[in-house]
Amino acid sequence: MFNVVIVRYGEIGTKARQTRRWFENLLMNNIREALVSEGIDFKKVEAKHGRVLVRTNRAKEAVEVLTRVFGIVSLSPAMEIDAELDKINRTALKLFRKKKRELNLEKPRFRVTARRITKEFPLKSLEIQAKVGEHIFENEESEVDLHNYDIEVGVELMEGKAYVYVDKIRAWGGLPIGTQGKVVALLSGGIDSPVAAFLMMKRGVEVIPVHIYMGEKTLEKVRKLWNQLKKYGYGGKGELIVVKPKERDKIIEKLREMKKEKYTCVFCKYMMVRHADRIAREFGAKGIVMGDSLGQVASQTLENMYIVSQATDLPIYRPLIGMDKEEIVEIAKKIGTFELSTLPEDEIPFVPKHPVIRGSWEEFRKLYRAVFGEEPRKKEC
Repeated sequence: MFNVVIVRYGEIGTKARQTRRWFENLLMNNIREALVSEGIDFKKVEAKHGRVLVRTNRAKEAVEVLTRVFGIVSLSPAMEIDAELDKINRTALKLFRKKKRELNLEKPRFRVTARRITKEFPLKSLEIQAKVGEHIFENEESEVDLHNYDIEVGVELMEGKAYVYVDKIRAWGGLPIGTQGKVVALLSGGIDSPVAAFLMMKRGVEVIPVHIYMGEKTLEKVRKLWNQLKKYGYGGKGELIVVKPKERDKIIEKLREMKKEKYTCVFCKYMMVRHADRIAREFGAKGIVMGDSLGQVASQTLENMYIVSQATDLPIYRPLIGMDKEEIVEIAKKIGTFELSTLPEDEIPFVPKHPVIRGSWEEFRKLYRAVFGEEPRKKEC
């Protein structure tokens, strides 16, 4: 029935004309990539008057995929017809009846929303709404209600065509991936780091995922998490990079000798950032993403995050920093990573019973010199 998907964007429309066109082109490329990767045939993807039109006979399937393409605010599977009032009325009534059956309502409340995107159609928007609403009301058991409605019939007109629809599906919004450069995201098997990576992707960033190896069970879990995140990653090409740190045993042994095991977690996170820094420079990434939430665990106090942040001159982005656990879990459930994050993983035998909560940079420097025989990297001011 439907032959086109209307794609609406938000922030892109606020950009200056030349920048907006660039964003639109990236969004259309990401839409094409999403449809091709999911095996959904389409005829054309084109930008028109603040909309992107996807011409396909598999509109409903396309919508399911495109809700995961960042930059899209909402979508509507629609019928494209000639902009003639009689045709608009017939099509609107047909779609209204179909929606009425789906909702199993005897006398649904409805409203009609019309918009002339280009102005060649002789009737004004309010007049179109009145005419189409009257046609539906006279031919189908129904009730007009502009505020508490069960069905909204939409009509958009441009360039001699009318686009009629009865569904407006919300998408994630944000910006198309590829518009904001690259970052390295440190992915563990926990709940937080996949959500942090997701939120950066939502802002148009291409994520390069890096996992610091803890064991095969955890690695398998992280692979599943990244495969889930890739369902939102159209426009990015990052594959999981696994780092097996050689220095871990040395750090653990030395800290035990000095009876400073409480610094183990801070040391490990510091070295994680060192590895991420190296990979970021290899790929030309502009920063490192971590899943820290302030005060959630011992390594995420301001003092300990300060120490960890000295491991790189690159910016460290912490999109979860002000969120509590409930907020993070809510997002994880929505994007399909929560259940994967709660799968079993390898036990970490070297986690201290009483980790340092407010570590000292000066003490960390002394310990680092004792372990490696050199000064730790200090961020340039």
